[in-house]
Amino acid sequence: MIRSMTGFGKVERNLEQGTLSVEVRSVNSRYFDFSARFPEIFENLEEEIKRRFSSRLTRGRVKVFITLNGAPDEKKHIQLNRELVERYRTLLQEASESLGSPEVVTLNHLLNFPDIFEVKAPENETKALQTELFQAIEEVLGEVLKMQDAEGAHLAAEIKSHLDLVHDVAVQVQQISMENKQAYFEKVKEKLLLLTGDLNIDESRVIQEAAIFSKKIDITEECERLDSHIKQFRTYYDSPEPVGKRMTFLIQEMNREISTIGAKSENATVSHHVVEVKNELEKIREQAQNIL
Repeated sequence: MIRSMTGFGKVERNLEQGTLSVEVRSVNSRYFDFSARFPEIFENLEEEIKRRFSSRLTRGRVKVFITLNGAPDEKKHIQLNRELVERYRTLLQEASESLGSPEVVTLNHLLNFPDIFEVKAPENETKALQTELFQAIEEVLGEVLKMQDAEGAHLAAEIKSHLDLVHDVAVQVQQISMENKQAYFEKVKEKLLLLTGDLNIDESRVIQEAAIFSKKIDITEECERLDSHIKQFRTYYDSPEPVGKRMTFLIQEMNREISTIGAKSENATVSHHVVEVKNELEKIREQAQNIL
């Protein structure tokens, strides 16, 4: 199943500690590029938060915004970091003495350093919040994946349409080429017979040389490889694995074959079809860039 890298989800939960909100935005990227913003209370969960997202979203630029608003003041526990207070007091005293104007360090001096106060929730509330956060993450991931699947279905329909056209045109190119090859062979043979008419050269040798010349415009192998790539590409439609990178690779290979066909052909119609196929492959490439 084709899945897009574009997705969005937002979940809000009203808790005793306030309103917990988890918002996720995902867009295309070559790799898994993760960034998250969250309250200080969740800072020790950064790696676990990333792991939960990376296990479900293997590619894409993923931005996560976690907020906890409206927590009642009575739920907050303010503590004094006595160790930090003592360090600041000592440093201020040393600075005062080094300037030659020693004075007693007071509370007013220390209040310039707000980090001496720590706001912490009780341990049991912190664990409950973590549980709520992880549940919210699973819920929002469900929303993101649902949107990615819907977008992927749309991309798949577009890609199928373009690839079907590539296949149809490739069949026409091969048919024209077969007819053109025979006509080219007859034309070269006729010219060689005309040029060697007075040299008494065996006609079978002339036919052999004409065949060598006509082989230079033969695109049978290129058409066969192009058809093989198209068949392989179609197997990705229902693949349970990520296929975006494999699609991009096959598009490059199809472009290689159609370019060789264009270089070999001397037929104006084939040249026109080559341009047509390249245009369709470019459209597929643009779509594939957003596929997981």
